[in-house]
Amino acid sequence: LVFIILRFTMHEYYVSIVNLIFIASVGALGLNILVGYTGQISIGHGAFMSVGAYTAANFATRLDLPFWITLPAGGLMAAGIGALVGIPSLRIKGLYLAIVTLAAQLIIEWTINHVPWISGGVQASIEVPRPTLFGTQLKSQTQLYWFLLVFVVIAIVGTLNLVRSRIGRAFIAIRDHDIAAEIIGINIFRYKLIAFAISSFYAGVTGVLYTYYLSIVNYMQFQIVTSIYYLA
Repeated sequence: LVFIILRFTMHEYYVSIVNLIFIASVGALGLNILVGYTGQISIGHGAFMSVGAYTAANFATRLDLPFWITLPAGGLMAAGIGALVGIPSLRIKGLYLAIVTLAAQLIIEWTINHVPWISGGVQASIEVPRPTLFGTQLKSQTQLYWFLLVFVVIAIVGTLNLVRSRIGRAFIAIRDHDIAAEIIGINIFRYKLIAFAISSFYAGVTGVLYTYYLSIVNYMQFQIVTSIYYLA
């Protein structure tokens, strides 16, 4: 409600800043599920964002698909890659898991940059048209403000419901003491993979939102600096 009222008191410039905050908030919520609630570490968040971004960009430009298809597709693709990266989390943790996710960041970054079918070439960019809603293309900062606010609300409500559920309680138990959690019957490997997948889904959606907001995608937007920024 505050953000609804706030829009009518802000200059267009500040609206653009809040729009970027909205997008970053979705990614931060996803990372918090993994790091904050499950106690796992990831330095590859930027790479998962790039997976979602490039998935949506290719679907939008090559297949001319609307945002309501490309956005979940980008999230699901990132979730799959995130679950794959999370497999080593059964045996390793802490610094060693951070190194694995760092390797994933560099591998994904290199793959995107060197596979023309994905990125269009080394350091190439893909231009993506802004999303269209009810026949109207969202071009102004105000239109994008309301568009992004919907996804922020969905992300917040989804996160709140998740952490209050059986899955969320399992995440917290693993974070507090994974051995004790396993003794009481929690499948640690399963829930760690779920945490990585959900967190990566949020990251993928964040990458898609960045792509639509900027109308362009480039791997430079999702380098290791992005991951460190979210962790900070």
